[in-house]
Amino acid sequence: PTFLIIMCLAAILGYGGLFAFFGQPHTVSCNFRIWFLSVAVITAISALLVKSFRVWRLYRSPTEIKALKDWQLILFVIASVIPILIILVLWTGLATPTADLIEASSDNKEHIHCEYGSVAGMIGFYFFFFAIVAYVALFLLFGIFLSIATRNVVSTFNESRLIAISIYNITFSAIVTIPIVFVLKDSDPFITWIIIVTAFAYGFTATLVLQFFPKIWGIVVRDKFAKEASTHSENSSGPKESTITSKDSKAIF
Repeated sequence: PTFLIIMCLAAILGYGGLFAFFGQPHTVSCNFRIWFLSVAVITAISALLVKSFRVWRLYRSPTEIKALKDWQLILFVIASVIPILIILVLWTGLATPTADLIEASSDNKEHIHCEYGSVAGMIGFYFFFFAIVAYVALFLLFGIFLSIATRNVVSTFNESRLIAISIYNITFSAIVTIPIVFVLKDSDPFITWIIIVTAFAYGFTATLVLQFFPKIWGIVVRDKFAKEASTHSENSSGPKESTITSKDSKAIF
């Protein structure tokens, strides 16, 4: 539950970053875009990875290694965000995003668009942008490795398949979106806006659905609140010898 909550917080932060794309661009909203979305993406990916990492580490050598505590994995999530924050601070200071008028080649009209100049200019923008992309890509590659390494772990403890699909969705969105945005950002700002918002909304929403829907389905549809019903029955009938069915056992895990 701890890491599902972290994923929810990351998604909320990501959706907040998407709101910065609505309305007329402003220097503040241009900065909010890169800050909110960058932190949200790396936080969500880190929360996915630590769930698989704990299983992989435990089953790699179950007799020698103790299971990692939640607080240790939370420290990993926090540590993974720090390099992104450093890059964002440098990006904001050396290639500050600002709202400027540009003429779009698609309609020959001027549009207010987020540009990246300041001290480092466009070179700084490309450097910091691809630094973030490369950093996130390392985490995605590590996630793919964990998904492969834990594919044979007993399904009761294993979520590698769902995590692998989530990582695939994020990777697919990035591979498709980044080249298109760079091609269209000056020629057609409106289409660029649609692609960016759709890609991020799809990435966050698909990840949440993949992580939460199977659990909700199992509790509501498959088990039909069996665990809660049995607990209520035991409490109302007084103390007696308890029995655990196979269905209850699955619900506990």
